[in-house]
Amino acid sequence: MSGAAAVILLGAGFGAAGSTPSEDASVSKIVAFYTAHDTGQVASGVLLSLGALLFLIFCAAFVSALRRADVDVLWAALCFGGGVLFVVGLTTAAGLAVFIGNTAGDLDPSALQALHEANLIVVYPWTVGAGAFLLGAGAGVLQSGRLPRWLGWTAVVLGVVAAIPNHVLGGALDHIGVIPVAGLGAWTLLVSVLLARRNEPGTA
Repeated sequence: MSGAAAVILLGAGFGAAGSTPSEDASVSKIVAFYTAHDTGQVASGVLLSLGALLFLIFCAAFVSALRRADVDVLWAALCFGGGVLFVVGLTTAAGLAVFIGNTAGDLDPSALQALHEANLIVVYPWTVGAGAFLLGAGAGVLQSGRLPRWLGWTAVVLGVVAAIPNHVLGGALDHIGVIPVAGLGAWTLLVSVLLARRNEPGTA
């Protein structure tokens, strides 16, 4: 159930950070936001780091289940490597959040704006990592038959969308690569529960 716990903590972490200003927000708005939400940023960093650890545990358990089902090592490796990169992105964001929360009132406004921009750009490890994890997981589910096939196809579709870089399509689709991260949360929650139920004593 580490996957379910990870989703809960990560959701709480993103919620604690508040509605972050956009990349084109004024310096005064950025300073006002982080000054007012400094405690929330620290809490967000702590929750994200704990959620990242639990997701890594889930990732290892899931890949282990795939290998026991004789899934091709390529898909298992892609899944685990993507999970590790996703966790790197989460922990990087967590560190930035804690640093900004602890220093928001003491930093020069231009320095705080630079950290804000860095905080927005750090989504790339999330999207690339989520894409690799979902593609490997989806292919593994389809090959193993251990879980419903629709879960495998859902993961593959989400993985393809996550691979689309931000700022490429423009307009409403400018950040389309971030959307599958939420899909990964729902997918992880469902798969975590299904695997836990299958591992119960006496369950076929």
